[in-house]
Amino acid sequence: MINRIDIVGSFLPPEKLTDTVRLYDSGLIGQDKLLETENEAIGQLVERLIEAGLREVTSGELRRRQWDKDFWFGLAGIRRERVDNGHIYQPLDLYTDLMRFTGPIGFNPEHPFFYDFSFLRKVAGGRANCRQTIPSPANLYLEILSMTGGNPELIYPTDRNLLSDIAESYNLTIRNFYSLGCRHIQFDDTACGMLCDGCYTKRLLQGGIDIIALHEQIINLFNDAVSGLPADMEVSLFLSGGDTIVPEWEFLRFPDNIMPKVLSLVNASKFFLPFDTRNDYQLEVLRHIPDGKKVVLGLLDAHSPLTDDGNDIIDTIVKASAFIDPSLLSISPRTGFKLSSYQSRGLTYEDQWTKLARLGELLRYSKADHGMFPNGPTIKKY
Repeated sequence: MINRIDIVGSFLPPEKLTDTVRLYDSGLIGQDKLLETENEAIGQLVERLIEAGLREVTSGELRRRQWDKDFWFGLAGIRRERVDNGHIYQPLDLYTDLMRFTGPIGFNPEHPFFYDFSFLRKVAGGRANCRQTIPSPANLYLEILSMTGGNPELIYPTDRNLLSDIAESYNLTIRNFYSLGCRHIQFDDTACGMLCDGCYTKRLLQGGIDIIALHEQIINLFNDAVSGLPADMEVSLFLSGGDTIVPEWEFLRFPDNIMPKVLSLVNASKFFLPFDTRNDYQLEVLRHIPDGKKVVLGLLDAHSPLTDDGNDIIDTIVKASAFIDPSLLSISPRTGFKLSSYQSRGLTYEDQWTKLARLGELLRYSKADHGMFPNGPTIKKY
């Protein structure tokens, strides 16, 4: 059976950090105090992750306000523009940060994420591998397509190749992480999940975008971003459905579904895949993963404090083992514990640790091959 638990990467901040961020935003404290509190919170997070038995740790994305744009704002050619009054197009909050392009997208040797990783590695002290999470390059490309109605030339230099610039900036950034000691980079992706949404793809089609050609662009973008990396740099891909968390795996057999292509063609060695444990058909997507690649089954609800059904989870693990060698499987929450901002859905700071403890219990039961999980029905044997 499976032999490890895992995490997607993000964690809710402790109350002290939340309060410090509020004071900083109000102008009552300076950058130094904020940095001190962030460092303290990350240090505490690493200690608890190691105590929980995790072989890899992250910084919890505790410094980030936005899981995706904070990374993009650190690239050359992209500037942060704060909007805090008036009206902007409907899906965005009144108080938000928008991307403005000042030139070609490129590598920035002063990217703030480099400090974040260096600090993480320092506090881990060799006791665990340090993983760096970043938004996928496909997300940046789709964000620009959405901003321009499918016409990037409206905001991007016409003498540049947008896809090539994105791929190169990511590739050079990952190489710099490698030079800092990083051996595992994780792409967090919602772009492919959105492309499984019929309503979203319909809007793209109405904008004149060739969906099949877009799929090919995205596959090439992923692979160009990791092209030529050192052999010991692990690349993993977390495929999220966005707000729904679990992608529309049910549309797997549609000829224009991107997921089979992503799983079979993207040069990643590990996939983080969230599933609904009450929908067996979703596991069919595992057929498309090449032999030898690792899979992290996202099975626990990361945004609810309620206890997950252990029998459903163990049953899903057993069924997934029919597609993937159990030695290549691990289990995790469906997504990170932290949402796109500091908002939460009833989950507290301590609840996330209860969830990780629950994962450990499930791992022990699955390895012991018990027939039933406490307080639940008998699990079918396969």
